[in-house]
Amino acid sequence: MIAYFVMEVGLDENIPTYSGGLGTLIGDTLYSFADLGIPAVCITLLYKKGYVYQKIGKDGRQIDLEDEWDYSEVLKPLSVEVELPLGDRKQKLRAWEYMVKGKRNIKVIFLDGDIESNDQIVREAFQRLYYSDREKRLIQEIVLGIGGYRVLKALGYEISLYHINESHSAFLLFELLKDSKNAEEVRKKVVFTTHTSLPVGHDSFPLNMVKGYLKLYDGVEWEKEATDGNELDLSLLSARYSSIVNAVSLRHRFITKRSYHFREVDYITNGVYHKRWVCEELKDIYDRYLPGWDDNPALLKQAYDIPSIELLNAHLEAKEKLINFINKNYDASFIPECPVLCIARRITAYKRNNLILRDIERLIRIAERFGGLQVVFAGKAHPADEEGKAIVKDINDKINYTKSRTKDLRMVFIENYGIHVAKLLVSGCDVWLNNPKRPYEACGTSGMKASMNGVINFSTWDGWWLEGGIEGINGWGIGPKPHWLDMSESNDEEDLEDIYGKLQHLILPLYYNHQDEWVKMMKNSIATVGPYFNTYRMVSEYFVKIYSAGLRI
Repeated sequence: MIAYFVMEVGLDENIPTYSGGLGTLIGDTLYSFADLGIPAVCITLLYKKGYVYQKIGKDGRQIDLEDEWDYSEVLKPLSVEVELPLGDRKQKLRAWEYMVKGKRNIKVIFLDGDIESNDQIVREAFQRLYYSDREKRLIQEIVLGIGGYRVLKALGYEISLYHINESHSAFLLFELLKDSKNAEEVRKKVVFTTHTSLPVGHDSFPLNMVKGYLKLYDGVEWEKEATDGNELDLSLLSARYSSIVNAVSLRHRFITKRSYHFREVDYITNGVYHKRWVCEELKDIYDRYLPGWDDNPALLKQAYDIPSIELLNAHLEAKEKLINFINKNYDASFIPECPVLCIARRITAYKRNNLILRDIERLIRIAERFGGLQVVFAGKAHPADEEGKAIVKDINDKINYTKSRTKDLRMVFIENYGIHVAKLLVSGCDVWLNNPKRPYEACGTSGMKASMNGVINFSTWDGWWLEGGIEGINGWGIGPKPHWLDMSESNDEEDLEDIYGKLQHLILPLYYNHQDEWVKMMKNSIATVGPYFNTYRMVSEYFVKIYSAGLRI
């Protein structure tokens, strides 16, 4: 049995315990575990007020609200209670369960420390995902690791392998070391996946703070585990006590090897759960012309068998569904005749969500030259990310400015981006724009979802696109295509010139004047991305390359 530890999980739009792409990747993985019969149980935390419910104020700024949900209606309480050391006394921990159904049902266990007898700061740690407050964050991660281990033990699970996703659950290593007293035996039982190239995914805490919260914890030589004796780096700790460290794309592997130079790093490129992300309109087409695609997504390579007019009409139905949603909820006046370009992802500096707006007058001229361009923005900034919030405001300011300048460039910012909106966007837009700064996109998955719906990618040459993109065939790249070992940063001005140039000279002329060629690229997108960049392939690779060595079926 695999114990799959995660800080966030995006299972359903009614369960707001995720912040973005990582959470939905975890959800896609668990659905594929269930379909493929992988023996696993997932451990995560219960956040009673979600991540953040985003509203946009009249001034264009992000307003952070609580995202409360009735977890008792969605989750099943478990009759288990454990104690774990936190601060000056032991705190209590309960658990809730969600079932992902499939060939082998996968239980997702949500840990809950919001209990009346617990210290107030401990209770508060179970309100929101990804606190910026380091003490609450430390409490969350101690609970995830040590508490998760103890709950699994109390429930009678016999775990053969522990899978740490990011380093948030690294404290479980101390429980394993305490029980086995043998570091080599612990390594055989643990694998570690790092999902990011940025410091935000690699937590470290002052050693004194850790010792203060785990003062009742026995047998750990803290100074031995700390870097320079002052900080406990959970990513380095996870790498040190894992049998395998893996990155989430080939490109990411080269980046990760620089961080963990003391050991080998493998890689498994991410995928998406095709059954969740292909829209109903396309599912009907695939069922008719690619029977069995849902059980075997490799059959998506036969997308060329779909009559072009039927594929185009199915996409137009999905597009009209997106446009109706936009026009019903926003003052945008979108129309189906004009192309829709979408930029939707977590909003933070390296994602460069507003890069396309930097020369707004030029973008207006491009739109007017062709008679129309429509751009959709969506995404949340972390409540503590002031730079991300400034990007949100800049986007909304540019949208308001454009409304008074032209009718040919229609733009909208969709509030509170989540799974429901993502499904509309990845199927209803025509072009999926992703322009993060190289080399910081570990993988990315939203473009994979778009491709499976016949949407064409326009992306920085980084992450998964460096493996999957074929220039002018299934999409377009932004900026120079780097060598795998080239870790230089992309240049904003160079990338922006590429975005405007390709929009003006390649993308919009193709859309407006060469419909047959456009539909051919839609088919190329489905046929080249869908068969490989799916979680069935990804999970199968994890089973063969990562799990098999330590797993006893």
